[in-house]
Amino acid sequence: MMGKSGSQQLLMDEKIYVAVGSDLGNKFTLVWAIQNTGGKEFCIVHVHQPLYRKEKEKTQKILDKYLQKCRQMQVCAEMIHIEMESVEKGIIQLISERNVKKLVMGAASGTRYSMRMADLLSTKAIYIRQEAPATCCIWFTCKGYLVYKREAIMGNTSLEYASTSSGQDSVRSRGSVIPSRQFTISRGNGNVYQLAVFEAEKSKKEASLEAFKHQEVVKEKNEAIKRGKEWESAYLEELKQRKETEMELKKLQDKYNLATKVLRKAKEERDLLIKGRDIAIIEVEELRKEVSRSDEHREAPQYFICPISLEVMKDPQLAADGFTYEAEAISTWLQGGHETSPMTNTKLHHTKLVPNLALRSAIQEWLHASSSFRK
Repeated sequence: MMGKSGSQQLLMDEKIYVAVGSDLGNKFTLVWAIQNTGGKEFCIVHVHQPLYRKEKEKTQKILDKYLQKCRQMQVCAEMIHIEMESVEKGIIQLISERNVKKLVMGAASGTRYSMRMADLLSTKAIYIRQEAPATCCIWFTCKGYLVYKREAIMGNTSLEYASTSSGQDSVRSRGSVIPSRQFTISRGNGNVYQLAVFEAEKSKKEASLEAFKHQEVVKEKNEAIKRGKEWESAYLEELKQRKETEMELKKLQDKYNLATKVLRKAKEERDLLIKGRDIAIIEVEELRKEVSRSDEHREAPQYFICPISLEVMKDPQLAADGFTYEAEAISTWLQGGHETSPMTNTKLHHTKLVPNLALRSAIQEWLHASSSFRK
């Protein structure tokens, strides 16, 4: 039977593969591998999904820093890139194709690490622990601490992982020395027992993985329900705001329609007043001509006479029917409840009066001329 030193030497003869991500958060994994595995040659493995050119350049700069770290710690290292949709399947493929015997990788993201962490939390790590060939020894670390170690089974010699911490062998973790877990070696028929134990552990891990996946599915379902409720609430709020906006727009439209109607009516009244003014100007011109013709008789022209009071007007006012009346006479007419024209008996468009200044001026000229003629 081989001793402990023989079993340890068996694990020290192979190149150490270290799986890293595209950020420097995995530097603790690399440093732990260099300090604790005893290897002299390392291979930095980066499996990633297809990237764009700029992302590749950024990732390459970070990976170059991993190689620089190896040079600083005076160990030989090379780099392997694998482009694959599934990172965990890419690592499994690498182990199989290169017959990798030793692998160091992360057990979980650094944000999920705690001192009480006793098992793998990363779905990738759980998958690799379950599916990786039994001949590969895998160390799972987080934040520079060893979380879990899966031993290798090689041919007729099996390496069993003991849970006791007794013994003098030790490994280093972040500069401190802690007791290592023991290795025992069995040959011949003992290998059947070890394989049975391994299969039992594998089944247990599969059950644990399924439970973990179920928890993730339940968590995603609850998050989806929560997002659905948030979206529904946001939709109802948006619908409420839209209805309020439509109501405000309707109010503004009603105000606009009312203002347009008032403006149209005011324009009609203005046009009527302008028309009345033009008629009054024409009448004044005719009156002046008639005044000049009747100077010899000094009789008041008909246009100077109010149709209501039948007297010469002193304050002529133009009404909506286009006729001019004495202010007092037409005001009395309208105040008496009449809404029709005194001349045509048709309904007036409005009851506003406009001073007929031109006619008033002509009447005053005629009165002055008449007074001078009598003298």
